[in-house]
Amino acid sequence: MSTLRALVAGVAVAFLSAALLERWFRAHPEAGTPPVLYPRIPFIGHIIGLLTEGANYYKIASARCKQPIYTLPMLSSQTYVVTSPHLANHIQRASSTLLFEPIILPVTQRMVGFSNATVEAFRDQEAKNAKRPTFLDRLHNATYSLMGPAEIRNQGKVVLEQISQRLNALPDCDRPLFEWCRDLFAQVTIHAFYGPENPFALNPALVKDYWVWERDVIGVMVSPIPQITNRKAYLAREKLAKTMIDYLERKRYTQASAVVQERIRLHIELGVSLEDRGRSEFGMLFGALVNGAITVFWVLNYILSRPDLVKELRAEVEKSAFSVDHSTKTASIVYEALRTDCPLLNSVFRESLRLIAPMTSARFVTEDTIVADTYKLRAQSVVQIAGGVMHEDEEVWGPDAREFNPRRFISTPNGTKTGPGDAGKHSVHSAAFRGFGGGTVFCPGRHFAHIEILSLVAVLLMGWDFKPPQGKDAIDWDPPKDVKRIPIGVMKPLKDVVVAMNRREELRDLTWSLKMT
Repeated sequence: MSTLRALVAGVAVAFLSAALLERWFRAHPEAGTPPVLYPRIPFIGHIIGLLTEGANYYKIASARCKQPIYTLPMLSSQTYVVTSPHLANHIQRASSTLLFEPIILPVTQRMVGFSNATVEAFRDQEAKNAKRPTFLDRLHNATYSLMGPAEIRNQGKVVLEQISQRLNALPDCDRPLFEWCRDLFAQVTIHAFYGPENPFALNPALVKDYWVWERDVIGVMVSPIPQITNRKAYLAREKLAKTMIDYLERKRYTQASAVVQERIRLHIELGVSLEDRGRSEFGMLFGALVNGAITVFWVLNYILSRPDLVKELRAEVEKSAFSVDHSTKTASIVYEALRTDCPLLNSVFRESLRLIAPMTSARFVTEDTIVADTYKLRAQSVVQIAGGVMHEDEEVWGPDAREFNPRRFISTPNGTKTGPGDAGKHSVHSAAFRGFGGGTVFCPGRHFAHIEILSLVAVLLMGWDFKPPQGKDAIDWDPPKDVKRIPIGVMKPLKDVVVAMNRREELRDLTWSLKMT
């Protein structure tokens, strides 16, 4: 009993000491720094909150501290959380002292398993000292250049052909919609990036391994021994990495996209080992596959759960982007017309992202920086733009900020703030919509994703009916979102939605052809 009492007393003393220490530090905030939101559990409260609540924690914290920027102290470090579009814009402009590289390198190393030597090579200190573009600078510039709207036309053509082929062979049946969207998107996307001899084409079972890894990627990244604590995901990662290494070793990338071939050339030029080149391409798949696949599901969910919206969108697509060649029995949908002449479809796409993308844009503060002539950000801290908080802010979007409004982006890509009877509509700040990030770290694949997602959604709307599966009276639309996952991508549904997918009778005998122009 005395041992138990001593243990309890020791814990109490430790907790009291931590609380007193924290209170002492509270009395000495530096002038000009953002206000501090102290954790309820001294030192570690915010860490526990992020681990247990994920993306949702920034909303919880922001409800407690209604400031445009505030500080979350965590152990001996601190994170600044930005909830104001105006301040987010200033953060994005301070790109000389608020950097992405110091964050992304260790995160990527934990994600894909790079060697320390490769991470040091990526830092390219020699180039920094010589004040010339580093490896990451060259990789960034090449990626953004080769993924621009004009440059991806050939890659877009490839992916649309792949979608068309798979849909033309699709049988009518009941299927889990999220799983089906996810796997289809993965197959057509990796083909468009890595060519016909990509690992998923040679071994389709790898798609399942990929999603096993993705499901537990956070666990793999944070665990010091993932091969034990997160074994299934770890083994899936290693299996996938080996297949990418084999892909490179056999030079199967000769038919890959221009951006992949340039990535491989830059890695070879830097002297990166074959193993880590394979791991780098495996990491590339995360950006290429995950968010787009999940977004397709949510766009379909928001549309198909609203019959009136289905009718409106079918009429819009039919008028502007759809045609039938009766001589060949071919139905065509043209992406360029979807992009330029289907404002409601484009608005639905962006509104869906607003509701499912809680990602934060993180930067490392390399030296003391004054933001907006007001706030001092201390060196060696992290600043995070809380996209999920901004996306639900009624001050930004209006009283329906947490609701799906298909017309919110119909007149401007920035979106509009609604008011009573929509009489007070006006365009919101350009930094408020965070679906693709912002500043110098805009998603480089956003133009390609737009081609895939809009085209796939349009052809499914035009060519298929979605009805309750056998034995059900209704479809269980709007499944709960995984709001507690740490925000590294768009939110997945916590359960799938089973639907009966059947070709529309009036178009059943047609072959589908998706085209760029």
